[in-house]
Amino acid sequence: MRVFSCVQQFLSLLIAQRLISMPHSSNDSRFLPGPHAPLIGMPVVVPLRDLVDSALNTVIERAAAEARLAAGTLGRCGDYALVGARVLSVLLDRPYVAVAGGEIIDCGGGRYIVLFPSRKARRHARKLSDLKDYHCWIQAEHGLPQGGTRLEQVDFTVRHNRQVAGVFGVPYLAADQDYLWEWQDVIVPVPAEVRLQLSANGNGGDWMWCDAVCMRLLHKYAQEHETLLQQLTADVLNQLADMIDARSAPGTLLCGKLRTVRQVADSAIGRLASRPA
Repeated sequence: MRVFSCVQQFLSLLIAQRLISMPHSSNDSRFLPGPHAPLIGMPVVVPLRDLVDSALNTVIERAAAEARLAAGTLGRCGDYALVGARVLSVLLDRPYVAVAGGEIIDCGGGRYIVLFPSRKARRHARKLSDLKDYHCWIQAEHGLPQGGTRLEQVDFTVRHNRQVAGVFGVPYLAADQDYLWEWQDVIVPVPAEVRLQLSANGNGGDWMWCDAVCMRLLHKYAQEHETLLQQLTADVLNQLADMIDARSAPGTLLCGKLRTVRQVADSAIGRLASRPA
């Protein structure tokens, strides 16, 4: 099966402990990938996308439960984006970056929600939690053979759109989905006839847009929680290995590699937990 042939590459190379060697930078995934073949190839097949999404969501939900967050994972788009960008950077051997700014949610039935902090809120915010109604997602630029780049966007928090609509008291009639993983140029833009009714930032047709203040606060959050983010990244890779293991036949070479990877991930978690904050 194509998914598992890709994963065999992933498992054997992960033993090189790329995760452990990630530098402590202000950004979540702006590191220089090593001279290796990607652990999984582009485009990522849908079954593997589903597994990555499920592994990430499982780990973030577990962390939210352990922290006894009243709203659970709702509003934790920064964690999804920061950890998710690190995981994708390891798997695909290219920089995936967490982005912060605004978002327009299509609730269906001609109803939309604009998430973007006011100018006053952005001016006075000192940390990410001071802001409300911001959004975070993941982006990566891919070079094209003919020159130029193509932008890939990944959002693992689309699963929360119905809950967000409930908070705003807006009926949600759109189809539920867990995540967005698509090239930006194939995403249908915000309808022209409704752009003038929305935030000026949505007038260009983009559903998500970057903001400098939100980005600065996201980088600050990442710096302050570096050890936790690395531990969560190791947890996601460990969870992904477990999920793939459960879907493969026992006693195979793949299962043996999975067991080795889990040991490496556990070692990474132990080393990261022992580092001073």
